[in-house]
Amino acid sequence: MRNKTIAMIMGALAAVLGPPGAASAEDLARTNLKLIGSPVNSPNWVNILKPFWLERIPEASGGQITVDGISMTDVGVKGPEMLRLAKAGVADLIAGSTTLVSGELPENDGIDIAGLIQSTDTLRKVIDAYLPTLRKLYEEKAGVTPIGFWPTGAQVFWCATAIGGLDDLKNKKVRVFSATTANFVESIGAIPVTMSFSEVVPALQRNVIDCALTGANSGNIAKWTDVTTHVYPLVVGWGINFVVANTASWNKLDPKVRAFLEERVSTEMVPAGWKMAEDATQHGIWCTVGDERCDVDATAPKKLEKRDLTLVSVTPEDEQALKNLIAQSQLPEFSARCGEACVERWNETVGAVVKVSAPAP
Repeated sequence: MRNKTIAMIMGALAAVLGPPGAASAEDLARTNLKLIGSPVNSPNWVNILKPFWLERIPEASGGQITVDGISMTDVGVKGPEMLRLAKAGVADLIAGSTTLVSGELPENDGIDIAGLIQSTDTLRKVIDAYLPTLRKLYEEKAGVTPIGFWPTGAQVFWCATAIGGLDDLKNKKVRVFSATTANFVESIGAIPVTMSFSEVVPALQRNVIDCALTGANSGNIAKWTDVTTHVYPLVVGWGINFVVANTASWNKLDPKVRAFLEERVSTEMVPAGWKMAEDATQHGIWCTVGDERCDVDATAPKKLEKRDLTLVSVTPEDEQALKNLIAQSQLPEFSARCGEACVERWNETVGAVVKVSAPAP
């Protein structure tokens, strides 16, 4: 069944993307790559992946390197399948979310443990510290070569009922999107409800759920502002994204082409991803609550809307309660899923940055 699925996807790609490029040229060898990217309407596909790979790379290489890209939505691929498809060589490059492939690599959660990281400054340090570990794990366990990592933006609480802080979320039904966010929501005394993004607005309207987790900008753009009244900017996660290459395809590239792509990814694509995450977080919240700093074009081409939802402050008491929850629930749960060797690596890297230690499993 799996081979049949891969064959079907490769057939769809061939039909949509067309034949590979031809022979070598003067400076950079003439190269054609095939990419499967993030969901078609996601900020990563619209703002980062599509313009970088399909426009900037061909332009910067003088047309020598071309990339045929298609969204995972268009070929019916689900998030958890992405690493397997990359290893199988369905495409040369695959872009996805670490959260969605944690079943393949539990270590992925190590850079985005729910509630642990509250600022992009800390997140940068965490990813830098853990990157060598992730590279090795992706190569050895997933059989792919990682090219770059960056966040989508702060994942925060959107509520259709009045709340004043962390304690008020107890017994509330909260939409979650991953195992780690479900565990976090449960640890604060709320009731996790897993549902797709598209189901959230009607669920809030019908009081099926009280609150929902998503990005500070995503909720605004998707008009969650029509069905919610309060935004609570306690950061539950950052939605870490990746681009990986099929190792065989990557190693076959002309060394000059590979070096060119690595340099462009590190100096253009990844920084653009970080800027998008910072803009999405700040302006998503500012526009949602009517702050004068709001720039509705900050996440263009997807425009934000200036509204007047209530901004719920994260108090010092909330911050202390969060630290206790992480120590008592999130880190032990991560340790149990990740294993002894993983916990040792995490404590030496991420743990050293955030100044906490995960317990032995």
